[in-house]
Amino acid sequence: MSGGPDLAHRTARTRLRPWLGLVPGPAAGPATAAAGGVEIGLTWHGGADIDPARPGSEPVVQALCGLMHLHGQEAGRPRRLGLEAASAAAGVLAGQGVLAAHVGRARGIPVDAVETSVLRAGTLLAGQYTAEATSPDPWGPSVKGDGGPPPFRSADGPLFEIETFDPARWLAFWRSLGADTAVLGRAWTAFQHRYLKGHCLLTAALHTDAAGTPWPRIVAAAQEHGLSLSALRGYRDVLAEPGWSPGQPRLTPLPTPCGGRPAAAPQRAGTDRTGDLPLAGIRVVEATSRVQGPLAGQLLTMLGADVTWVEPPQGDASGMGSLYHRGKRRTGLDLSRPAGRDALRELIAEADVFLHNWRPGKAAEWGFAAGELARTNPRLVFGEASGWGPHLDRREVIGTEFMVQAYAGVSEGNTPRHERPATTRVLLCDMFGALVACEGVLAGLYRRELSGHGWTAESSLLTGAMALQSHVVLGRATGDEPGRSDGRPVWGAIDEPAGTADGYLMVSADDDPAYQALCEVLEVPPGRRGERDDQLAARLREAPAAQWEKLLTEAGLPAAAVCRDLSDPPRDPRLAPLFEPFAGGGQAPVAPWLFH
Repeated sequence: MSGGPDLAHRTARTRLRPWLGLVPGPAAGPATAAAGGVEIGLTWHGGADIDPARPGSEPVVQALCGLMHLHGQEAGRPRRLGLEAASAAAGVLAGQGVLAAHVGRARGIPVDAVETSVLRAGTLLAGQYTAEATSPDPWGPSVKGDGGPPPFRSADGPLFEIETFDPARWLAFWRSLGADTAVLGRAWTAFQHRYLKGHCLLTAALHTDAAGTPWPRIVAAAQEHGLSLSALRGYRDVLAEPGWSPGQPRLTPLPTPCGGRPAAAPQRAGTDRTGDLPLAGIRVVEATSRVQGPLAGQLLTMLGADVTWVEPPQGDASGMGSLYHRGKRRTGLDLSRPAGRDALRELIAEADVFLHNWRPGKAAEWGFAAGELARTNPRLVFGEASGWGPHLDRREVIGTEFMVQAYAGVSEGNTPRHERPATTRVLLCDMFGALVACEGVLAGLYRRELSGHGWTAESSLLTGAMALQSHVVLGRATGDEPGRSDGRPVWGAIDEPAGTADGYLMVSADDDPAYQALCEVLEVPPGRRGERDDQLAARLREAPAAQWEKLLTEAGLPAAAVCRDLSDPPRDPRLAPLFEPFAGGGQAPVAPWLFH
């Protein structure tokens, strides 16, 4: 592996180990050792028109790509994500690139190297909101109440999130807590569109009603009205459960292997496959909805697969179909009818991959269990993405973003110690759930090339949540957690965005030499740390963010003006190469890999 952030490298090695069985790091052997002969180029800013020598950091990437602005929308100012989401995602993407390269090599497509970067990963994580911000037509109304966002606090303390897609259940639940009916309709609109808008500011009356209700009564009301409820758990709760995992997909061989090693992918006579993407010729049938499944299919498309999305009669219900289904074929099938299911079986019989994120039990109910499909296509890779996965029985709770964030402890890892734990409207579990689902499919394809038979690859939003924060949970378990305490970030005054004359600046000074250099550049005299922090803050308010960014980066410190609008990154000449137009009229992230 070549230069770049340590966490992303470690994440790539950890995730490749189960599939390639290789563990050496960059210092333990050749640069390609940890990737089974495929070289990884993993940097901070690769692909953007930014000087490769420019210093980078996780918070600076968050500032550039819009994640910091997105996470801070509900607070009215940019806020840093406490979890190193972009670095962790870059590591997962690097591992995916290696797996895809091995699949391509086995099929006659020469791939020797894969490149990605933390900034590419960050633009992917924020990409849904960048696409909405740059589209000519809004993806639903932007409604904001006079109060704060979820989570809610009960009278006796527990913080909690709720979920339902049914407005009648929403109304019944809040009425049972004494809410005024007059405010519930507008609040429902804000709640319903939080997935599209990245914020959920509700009327203060709902928070007051929750705070006046004991937790047992809240639980009873949720059960009575069929509304999903999850208290915010901490890492102590997560670690108390046996067998917590680093968020790997689960692979098992299909029950009816055909035996033997499959032939390489067919090539036309005289055709040179050099330059093909690694999944060229792989056929994927995708029956998915919302974010996790469609994004996993989009990643496979970006890797060169021929993906057919099975579109329901009512079309895409999420409002984001033009973003997450770009580059795919579409076929309209009514799977509630036998004829539609028969047509889907015919498609799957000729496919390499079938990917779905149906509710638990739906595949077996419709006759699409892995064992059934293996009878006609024993080389199939069966990708199943869900909310909770096969390891956890939470049938009473809808497996969606904010339920999983609450359950998996994300609020602790994402919130500094001096603040109340809170969920974020950044769809981290959906995004990482999609990354893990894609990884599972790639691992299944690679193992198929080795074994000659098909595999099932099970993943979930919960495994995505653990992939996002596995390094934090491991540090919490072992007591080795630099920069954290009990899993939570420990930040000083300059570890979050600082106000400038025209906006905000993010600068990283994580150790004493960097802090001393920062003080020297800003001409802050020696003194006690608290006094110097105040002087640094005052000094930064004297000039625009861009001026400070130039001065600090020239001095070797990672720094960036914080994105102030989610439509800005594609308009930034430095970041423009990381975006491309899509059918919705906006700008979407390009594929996060480059192959050589």
